[in-house]
Amino acid sequence: MAVEYVRPMETGRTSPALVNCERSDGTIIPVVAKFSDCCDLHEVNLAREIIGACLAGDLGLPVPEPFIIEIPQGWSNVIPDPARRARIAASSRLAFGSALMTGGYSAWTPDTRIREAMVDIAAAIFAFDAIIQNPDRRDGNPNCLVRGEEIRILDHELAFAHRLVLGWRAPWLVGGLNWLERKGSHIFRADLKRNAVDFGPIRQRWTAIVDNRLLTYKAAIPAEWGHVTADVESALTLIRGARDNIDACLTEIRRTLS
Repeated sequence: MAVEYVRPMETGRTSPALVNCERSDGTIIPVVAKFSDCCDLHEVNLAREIIGACLAGDLGLPVPEPFIIEIPQGWSNVIPDPARRARIAASSRLAFGSALMTGGYSAWTPDTRIREAMVDIAAAIFAFDAIIQNPDRRDGNPNCLVRGEEIRILDHELAFAHRLVLGWRAPWLVGGLNWLERKGSHIFRADLKRNAVDFGPIRQRWTAIVDNRLLTYKAAIPAEWGHVTADVESALTLIRGARDNIDACLTEIRRTLS
């Protein structure tokens, strides 16, 4: 439950805000919240965030703790900026949020390098982005925080948009990941090309995702967002297809790093 509007975040195409939220046990946690009316596809983008967070968690990827945030009626009245207040007031009463990362994390920069101890997790993130068709971990917009050898990845509202792409090819087909060969398409690609990558653990994680688990992803989408059903089903079909064709996916990923 949102209890206090703190401030707008300094960056973010979806105009996220820092909000103090109350958990069911009464504890307060600072959360970076995204509101539906601030997203291009409204609740569709938030649903993609939820599925991305569920999948990342099952794959052991370092994402901040995700939340669905209930926005009380009239809560937006406390927001001082009129334009932002109007957008939040027009949004769904449920928002998507990620726990605020504190403790010395900073944004990934073009000068940041993957250290030897980071290769495995960077490769797993690269494979994740490749499979879910996430174009938004690129040079200039890394959506990645780093602290020493620790990484946290953010923002997946642009993933799973493949059903809207003319001539789309699945990531397990040859050429399905041609978009990742473009310079600057992914912040980890250049360093991964220079390192030996063990894809065995990545394969193991993907094959462990069972169909019943995918149903829990679907169940996490708020029922009142019924109009996002087609997009949710498309995302789950992609995940299921990648799992069933993970060897071919990894072959295509290796090709983009060759």
